[in-house]
Amino acid sequence: MMMGPMATTTGEYRAASTTLQVCTSKHDATHTGDGTTLTPKQEVSVHDVTQAVRDAVIASGVRDGSCHLLAKHTTVGLTLNESEARLERDYEKWLLGLAPNEPNRYEHNDLDKRPERPSDLEAIQRNWVNKGLGTVEEFMALEPINAHAHLLTSLLGSSLSIPVIDGELAIGQWQSVLMVELDGPRNRTLACSIHGIGD
Repeated sequence: MMMGPMATTTGEYRAASTTLQVCTSKHDATHTGDGTTLTPKQEVSVHDVTQAVRDAVIASGVRDGSCHLLAKHTTVGLTLNESEARLERDYEKWLLGLAPNEPNRYEHNDLDKRPERPSDLEAIQRNWVNKGLGTVEEFMALEPINAHAHLLTSLLGSSLSIPVIDGELAIGQWQSVLMVELDGPRNRTLACSIHGIGD
């Protein structure tokens, strides 16, 4: 195994955080002040967010460090792979083949049996009722039938950590940062945190 030369970096430590907002309806990317607004086209869809992440790295002023991304949802995945239209459609077919959207197949979708444990009820109260969003009954009435999307997110993962070298994402020639919508279309948020040495 060969290793490239190690660079010694000097400069000022920098840290920056932002969010990338992800909206619904179409596949086009629109740049906004805090990142990029994207629009998932269907229930399962793949979106290239590389440019939005690159823009965040540039804005941070970090030359050498790391960029951390987190999908702040339980039904969105993140991955590094090629951004190519036919491969994106293959992703969509493959993922739904692994965990089909068949409501009667999954226990999570039995809404009349939920919440089952005291901790399930406590989570609804903490994340919904205590925030003034409504009652437990109102939450359950709005709860989607989406167990397959939760399972697929567990396979894909919901975070990425990418090195930043010389002010650029250190990804391969054909690699792109892909957000995989698994329960769309919906509004989504990706948290982006960049740390390292700047000029």
